[in-house]
Amino acid sequence: MDRKMRKLFVLLLAAVLVLSACSGSGGAGGSGAGSSEAPDGGSTAPAFDLKDAIYEYGEQDSIIDNGASLYSYLLFPKTGEPEIDDEIRGWAESIYNSARDELDALRESDEDAEYEINVQYNSYLVKDTYAGIAEIEFSNNSGVAHPTDFYKTFNIDLKQKKLLDYEDIIDKEREGDVLDILTEMILEKYPDADVSAADASWLEHIVLNHEGIDVLIPRGVALATYLGPQEFSISYEALGAAYILDRSAASSGQDVPAGAAGIGGGKPPAAGASVIADPSKPMLALTFDDGPSPYTAQILDVLTKYGGNGTFCVVGNRVESFSDTARLITAQGSQIMGHSWDHKQLTKLSNEEIISELNETIRVINDATGVSPVMYRPPYGAVNDTLKAVSKDLGLSLVNWSVDTRDWESRNADAVYANIMKDARNGSIILCHDLYESTANAVARAIPELAAQGYQLVTVEELLRASGTPIEPGAVYFGK
Repeated sequence: MDRKMRKLFVLLLAAVLVLSACSGSGGAGGSGAGSSEAPDGGSTAPAFDLKDAIYEYGEQDSIIDNGASLYSYLLFPKTGEPEIDDEIRGWAESIYNSARDELDALRESDEDAEYEINVQYNSYLVKDTYAGIAEIEFSNNSGVAHPTDFYKTFNIDLKQKKLLDYEDIIDKEREGDVLDILTEMILEKYPDADVSAADASWLEHIVLNHEGIDVLIPRGVALATYLGPQEFSISYEALGAAYILDRSAASSGQDVPAGAAGIGGGKPPAAGASVIADPSKPMLALTFDDGPSPYTAQILDVLTKYGGNGTFCVVGNRVESFSDTARLITAQGSQIMGHSWDHKQLTKLSNEEIISELNETIRVINDATGVSPVMYRPPYGAVNDTLKAVSKDLGLSLVNWSVDTRDWESRNADAVYANIMKDARNGSIILCHDLYESTANAVARAIPELAAQGYQLVTVEELLRASGTPIEPGAVYFGK
């Protein structure tokens, strides 16, 4: 083939590829760089990735609903300052109530409609002076083509015990300087972006951290929708005079109080007694979702005292902040397994997204503990054939439950204790959540009572093996 023919062939091939790329469904609308359609013909970039979530400030609070149609998992910090906590929790409740209202509206025309709302956060302690909180929301429902995601940020003056406004952090007179820095960062990442319409809305969500501010830009703001939400970090040095808070509080050598969640250098306790389940005696498995948390160690102490083990189903993005606690779980002799990366409903995700959720969780567990779990608990207990097939390919088994304490709903130690004792039986897998102090208090009462009744408190794996149940990849286990 001569040079002219080769050139013609290349041009024809390029035309075919372009036509093929354009033949897919249209993408979600948006503004900014290039077309509002994704290059692949309609798929959109995933929501902002929290990576390994950071919990340096505040005690975690939550609104969780494991209902049949509304799947909610909203996390946010409780600061101990009533007015600030009212503001943060009020925002979270408004998000939850809006989701319920939208679901009710959807169900008027579709009785099978479902709604998922997932809110995660990072919290930064900047010396002893400021705290920054970045709330990241993801929502999906049967009435939309693509999931949505957006942000809410809170910045706190710890000395004056008040929330900071944007104008307390950035000098409005120098806002243009900050936008110039941001547009340069955008162009470095996306050289073809149209940044001519830069305005203050790009700076609506900023959060203080150790080195500067994070600017969180929602999907479709500043950039095309298909590129997804964006995060850019601007150092205090780069901000210069535009940053008007006390600069002495902002440094990379932050002070974290000894009791902060997941922070500390305590040594793991000696390993608990290894439980050899006796098939001739009754046994059950207490399982704990959504940790690790500040209450996990309390539960482990009670299990050790009564010669038992539990199973802790951890959310991947929490593990790095609670790596010491993750090590305590395995050192005590309990079982650790994944509960997805960020508690999204796996049955609503693509195969690639499911694989990422599961593999990333295994990775951080292994990094923290040296254990690579071969079991996991799917969020909300939601399972379908696709999830089972992907799990089988990954060599993973799925664990659900036979007893639900509904501790997420009552947050009452007496009610949780009553639900454990009422429904416990030989072979039970009991669902609890170690996110709550009320649950830790409930199991502190239930564990000695169960032991007194002759139950062996074993891990899920020990329960299945003692009963002779084969543990197979892709299989789902419920207990009795």
